[in-house]
Amino acid sequence: MDNIEEYYLIYLNSIRGFGPKTIHELYQKLKRISKLWKLKKKELKALNLNSKKINSFLNCKGDFNYYQLKKSLKEKNINFLTLYNSRYPKKLMNIYDPPPVIFYQGQLNFNLPAVAVIGSRKSTLYGRKIASKTSAALAAKGINIISGMANGIDSTAHKGALSVESGITTAVFANGFNYIYPSENNYLAKKIKKEGLLITEFNPEIPPKAGNFPRRNRIISALADLILVVEAGKKSGTLITVDYALEQGKDIMAVPANIDRPTGVGCNKLLKKGAAVFTEVQDILDYLNNYLQKERPNADFIQDRNELQKVYPELNYDEKKILYLFQYELEIYYDDLIRLSNLTTDKVDKILIKFELMDLIQRLKGKKYRFKGLQNLLKPI
Repeated sequence: MDNIEEYYLIYLNSIRGFGPKTIHELYQKLKRISKLWKLKKKELKALNLNSKKINSFLNCKGDFNYYQLKKSLKEKNINFLTLYNSRYPKKLMNIYDPPPVIFYQGQLNFNLPAVAVIGSRKSTLYGRKIASKTSAALAAKGINIISGMANGIDSTAHKGALSVESGITTAVFANGFNYIYPSENNYLAKKIKKEGLLITEFNPEIPPKAGNFPRRNRIISALADLILVVEAGKKSGTLITVDYALEQGKDIMAVPANIDRPTGVGCNKLLKKGAAVFTEVQDILDYLNNYLQKERPNADFIQDRNELQKVYPELNYDEKKILYLFQYELEIYYDDLIRLSNLTTDKVDKILIKFELMDLIQRLKGKKYRFKGLQNLLKPI
């Protein structure tokens, strides 16, 4: 059953002056956003709303129509998660100003390990090559590639992730879904919607504006476990994402650049300030193994690239159960893994992520997984 409170929140999200910080404070105080509609001007002032916001709300509140809003979102195939929803991503809930609502199209993928691959719009051929190859290699391991859909490094990263079978990518918009920006990425957006995830905190009718992009950047950094900066100029929007990432306690990797390349100044500056040096994909895999082990201690991620030679005897009972199923069915559907293993979806998800990072399995379209073998290492279980 629909929660009408969510639609009140979505509508408030569209009213001028009511940004994430204001809405979150109101949510914390009222618990039910619909209560705003019953308050008089004096009571609204008591909530620390200034006159501009109060007048804006009073002028707009009468236009709220639950049925019309619900119908509009459904007709446009736009899904959403609000602060009221238990599936709202924890990575966003924990930041300073979490978006009150996330609109999305595609498949939710917040539980996957994620790397933000970002960089300059005015990218070089070298930068795009690094972004594409790195994103493809990581996506092949089951890692979600997050970026901002902009021209240059961002769109190249998305394309790289989609170039491998069942590669996953998340594009964060700086506008509502009524717009595709930049327009030349219209085909890419359709492909991501089909095979990955499109998300935005902006109501569908909100166009792309300069002030929206920094807000988008904080979501990119929040959803990622690690930020890889491929190229960045001296004054670059990419560095805004880095600032947010540092505030959120995320680590940064940067690609070293020629000292005479304008699009590399930002990367070299980050390296001077202590960002980790990126030279190969294994740098990221090693980082993720260690980071996810600390952040998600029950995930049991492999920690040493050379450990694969001896890891099979050390698999726990549940992992052996899943591997046993793969030995007899080289390709198997996710639902069948749940049914045949009799394990919870949470346990199976963790095991599949581990096996993908170990390069034992490959995710295919349609929630299907293929066992990649490494037969010379397999021992009877």
